[in-house]
Amino acid sequence: MADLPKWHQFMLPLLEVLKERGELSRNDAIESVVQRVGLTEEQMALSQESNGKSVARGRIGWASSYLRTAGALIGPKRGYFALGPNADALFELGRPIKRADLTGFQQWQEHHAAKQAKNKSTPDSTSDINTEDSTPEDLIEAGVKQIKEQLASDLLDQMKEMDPHDFEGLVLDVLAAMGYGGGSRQAMQGVPRGPDGGIDGKINEDKLGLDQIYMQAKRYSENSVSSEKVQAFVGAMTSGGCRKGVFVTTSKFTADAMRFAESIRDPRLVLVDGDKLANLMIQHGVGIQTKEVIKISKIDLDFFGGED
Repeated sequence: MADLPKWHQFMLPLLEVLKERGELSRNDAIESVVQRVGLTEEQMALSQESNGKSVARGRIGWASSYLRTAGALIGPKRGYFALGPNADALFELGRPIKRADLTGFQQWQEHHAAKQAKNKSTPDSTSDINTEDSTPEDLIEAGVKQIKEQLASDLLDQMKEMDPHDFEGLVLDVLAAMGYGGGSRQAMQGVPRGPDGGIDGKINEDKLGLDQIYMQAKRYSENSVSSEKVQAFVGAMTSGGCRKGVFVTTSKFTADAMRFAESIRDPRLVLVDGDKLANLMIQHGVGIQTKEVIKISKIDLDFFGGED
């Protein structure tokens, strides 16, 4: 049986089918790549030992994730693929695409700069793990971490493409999953759209509604939230008699905005940027589903202890 192509060898075929056929659903795109590469039934039958899923499909999935990070592939809507702005530059190479070909794009560099900054602030980072010195458990942990990072990145991409009103509802869903409003989405309400600086949601902090939290959600693709936006939100809070607020965005907050939020004590304000929001969604199971559970066994020493 011929060796199954590595994940990076699926990048060019994936871009080629999208160029020929246009926007495709994820499943249709994968099937088209399988046909284009000419994978045999035997190759498609190869499955991962941990979960029984197709190795080939998994590798095509990783190819799509890397292309998305580099801006060569986009998700125009949920579950669909289309060519991104950097696809033409990869076509111009005139050869199979390698991982190194992706690293020169601004989108890739920004993604990995943010990732490195996050890893530096996380003492137990496993991004640079040495496979020779690592135990199998270390390698599993490193793999899980990489999958989680990619999931957070994919969630953020999806959120940036949402309708602003739908994004406001998503934020309320996350806060409900975290236990605010007694964990009830019904204890939260959106508010009619008003001038910029207003509030996008009201949250009953407890089941009786004795105290409220105001929420504002800004779905930005690139722009950072300025201190002026944050100050306007605080003004809307205080004029409404609210002493607690959450400002959520898919992008980042400027340094001035973060300093302003840290400087006030009453009212209390929490800023949640896109990375933090994506990780909260993963932590509380919003917008995701469990793909598989891997069972790891160890020897039962009591069984071999010879005791009744």
